[in-house]
Amino acid sequence: MFSRFYSIMDVGIQAEPPGKVEKIRMLNVLNLLTLLISFVYTANYIFVLKEDCAALYNVMLTGGYVFVFLLSYWRCHKIAKITYFSFILLHLFLFTNLFFTKESGFHFYYFLVPMGVLLLFELKEIFLKMIFSVAAALLFLYSENTLNPEPLIILNSATNHILYQSVFLVNMFAIVLALTLFSKQIEKHELELVKQATTDILTGIKNRRCFFEEGEQLLIEANKAKQSATLLLLDLDFFKSINDKYGHSVGDDCLVQVAGVLLGLNFKNKVCARIGGEEFALLLPHCGPQRGILIADKIRVKIERLVIMNKNANVVKCTTSIGVSYNMTNQENLRALLEKSDIALYEAKDNGRNRVALYPEHG
Repeated sequence: MFSRFYSIMDVGIQAEPPGKVEKIRMLNVLNLLTLLISFVYTANYIFVLKEDCAALYNVMLTGGYVFVFLLSYWRCHKIAKITYFSFILLHLFLFTNLFFTKESGFHFYYFLVPMGVLLLFELKEIFLKMIFSVAAALLFLYSENTLNPEPLIILNSATNHILYQSVFLVNMFAIVLALTLFSKQIEKHELELVKQATTDILTGIKNRRCFFEEGEQLLIEANKAKQSATLLLLDLDFFKSINDKYGHSVGDDCLVQVAGVLLGLNFKNKVCARIGGEEFALLLPHCGPQRGILIADKIRVKIERLVIMNKNANVVKCTTSIGVSYNMTNQENLRALLEKSDIALYEAKDNGRNRVALYPEHG
């Protein structure tokens, strides 16, 4: 059952960009709910009110919502949204002003239209949002202030009251659903903004800003607890030559694979980031200098063994030099450790590259 529901939700999302997929799924969910509500009303007209004519017209209008699914399947998403809201307005108008009277309360469904257009239409589709919202407001006012002295279906006050209550129950449910969807959208956008602000776009690891925020806090905690923390500073050897000789796509591949090596390091609470063009930093809590050197050398070997291919299917060699420092006095801040690791890094470069150097040995 749930698999069928999810398959309906995913109608028309194939080959669509992530930004549009969410809107398409929301349209499918709202359209499915509209179909279900419409079927419930159809059953009510047949079995309770014994009004086959109203049931027939309701089924015909319900076919419009089925057509919306077809439009989504054909990837005509904008037309699908326009069709959905057009059928909603037409459906409500006919049943409020032709079949019943305003005492049935059907015109209160117009209140859901502005919420729906805000959820489903893109930010740039302001004109369509305004058209449907204004149309819903005008139709509500017309229905509220216009008498229908000869409705096709005459209901007694008790039946009208039941329909009126059903409208308010559905409206309450729809408002809760809309607020839930709104909150999920906001939460998702917040997470995306946080990710954009803290993640290096190319490699997927943390960026410089995030490294300083998280690394500084980690180092403060280590210093307070009098625990060791080791910082590894990596710089890819002759990276400019790789870009110049093989192209930036190969250089990007080098950066991505190096980031993968760092992410794959099994070390609890590590903070790793790309802090410059071909420069990476790795802060390891609860780690002394000797262990830090061993880890740095394992990283160096893994990077040296990376298989990076150019467009001619030739293997491009990528190596790195690593500078290592640690909080010797438990008073250093992150910038001080970076400076020490940078000194050690240049020592590794001067001694032939593709090697590891520890700061105190060269301080």
